[in-house]
Amino acid sequence: MNFLFPAAFFLAVLIPAIIALYLQRPRQRLHEVPSLMLWQRVLEREPRKRFLGRLRRWLSLLLQLLIFLLLLLALARPDFFRPQGQRSTVIVLDLRARMQAGNTFFDAIAAARQASAGAGADEQIAILGAAGTPRIISPFSSDPIQLRQSLASLTPSDGGGSLDETLGLARDLLAGRPGATRLLVITDRPLPENSATPAGSAANAPATQVILTGSPLDNAAILELAQAPLPASPQSAEVFVKVANFAAAPRDIEWELRLDGRTIDLQSQKLAPGEQRDFSSIVPAESLQSLTGFLEARLTSGDKFPVDDTARTWLPVQRRTPVLLISAGNPYLEGALKADPSIALEILTPDAWRASLAASFRVVVFDDWLPADLTLANLPASGVLFFGKVPGATGQPLPVADLTADPRSPLLWNVDFTTTRFANATPLPPAPAGWRITPAVTSASGPLVLALESPEGRRVVATAFPVAGSNFPLKAAFPLFISNTVHWLAAGPAALPNLRAGQVYLPAEGESIATTPGEKHDTWSTTPTLLDRVGFYERTDAHSSSWLSVNTADAAESDLRAATGSGGLLLSAARFAGFQLWQWLALAAATLILLEWWLHHRRMTE
Repeated sequence: MNFLFPAAFFLAVLIPAIIALYLQRPRQRLHEVPSLMLWQRVLEREPRKRFLGRLRRWLSLLLQLLIFLLLLLALARPDFFRPQGQRSTVIVLDLRARMQAGNTFFDAIAAARQASAGAGADEQIAILGAAGTPRIISPFSSDPIQLRQSLASLTPSDGGGSLDETLGLARDLLAGRPGATRLLVITDRPLPENSATPAGSAANAPATQVILTGSPLDNAAILELAQAPLPASPQSAEVFVKVANFAAAPRDIEWELRLDGRTIDLQSQKLAPGEQRDFSSIVPAESLQSLTGFLEARLTSGDKFPVDDTARTWLPVQRRTPVLLISAGNPYLEGALKADPSIALEILTPDAWRASLAASFRVVVFDDWLPADLTLANLPASGVLFFGKVPGATGQPLPVADLTADPRSPLLWNVDFTTTRFANATPLPPAPAGWRITPAVTSASGPLVLALESPEGRRVVATAFPVAGSNFPLKAAFPLFISNTVHWLAAGPAALPNLRAGQVYLPAEGESIATTPGEKHDTWSTTPTLLDRVGFYERTDAHSSSWLSVNTADAAESDLRAATGSGGLLLSAARFAGFQLWQWLALAAATLILLEWWLHHRRMTE
């Protein structure tokens, strides 16, 4: 046995004082009795009041000495399995999302506090948090109060991940420590075999002990939420939701789809145990005229693990696109642009054109006219549509035959060219080096419609024919082509990919991201940022603002059936049933004090 505070045994010098006080002769007291018959009972007690006569009733002295010894041992803090000499311990506390379920994290903190109480002159303890990436909660310390304070404000992350990196760091910290070493892992399920005893570990590797907390729980989760433009209506969105039932029995799961706090869809299905099922829903273009585009899929019934009951994604909101048309007068083109309610159209004649005007518009349309100094190298920052005349085009018009349209082109959604006839077309010039070229419509004489993208992301659409050079403006497909082209050129902020909680986001040059989720935040970061809370994070750069959605989205975290916490695992033989041995000793001393009080009042002790 070892003792945390052996100096407490110096108090044993008080034992003779306790015996002396017990043997002290009490003061004589005057007794009045109504009869001499009762006086005999008083005389029977007289021998016990003499110095050695008090030893005839030794039970009282024994109880007093036993109470003192129990208190003395409690102060010395015995530990049967505490090794002699110096010892170093690293506590790895699981901070992954699933520790939020039920009382799992509460029990884990209690176990960590109990383990950190062993810190002292001969044992130093460090605490690491594991939430995908290692987190140093407290360096090596021999002060149990400091260790307990470092645990006071801890909360689990909303993300998942593996413990391996943190366990590796813990073993590295212990590798250079003198004396015995111990690795204590507090989690909700057993470690994989390769994590508990890594291959190639040295013979003097630290002893690994696992404390399991929590218990198996039934849970339902939304594992995934994604969106994509609807091919038949690119201004609308198709939403995909994956729902899972991690329960021992089938259950009806109801979930709702919310856009900016408004419910736009509600579905319910019965899922078998362990089943994962995909659902889809349509968000019409009218609904995307919202304030922020925050789309959430949420379970309507709560459970003991709420962090995975909601998944999020951001829909780029469709605001009216400012478009500038430079034209001498073209009712077909003007009518097609005005037919799209999401377009805010301004019209100027060629003589009113100024290059500085383009900065106020997302798209500029040149109708069979070009500024004299305009080239593909000095285009405005806006998207540009050249109808009929293209910078650098010098060839002669050629007849059009063997028309071919690319159905995958975003310019041609729901656009049919099979009955379109062209008088002729001017060959389009080659694009600058490094530009991406995508022909949307081609003929035997060359491309008729080209979509071009510069390395900087600038977009251009060029047609080899003027509006009046075909019967295309008379077709119902013409307004659709114009609408598709304008929205592709406008190319607002694209929906950023969803991230899992616990991932690190690396802002690009000139980009910053909020450090906390939500619409209100005071701090921004331009350096790699750990996103360990679910929610929407705002991302900004010099030109636009968008939102990054962060979800738990991890089946391993949501499946709580694998939890195997024992709830009463012993840290050592000196600690059991939630109490350490010194606490039991103090409790025994308090019990004996009550017993002594009861016996004294029953006249059985003195």
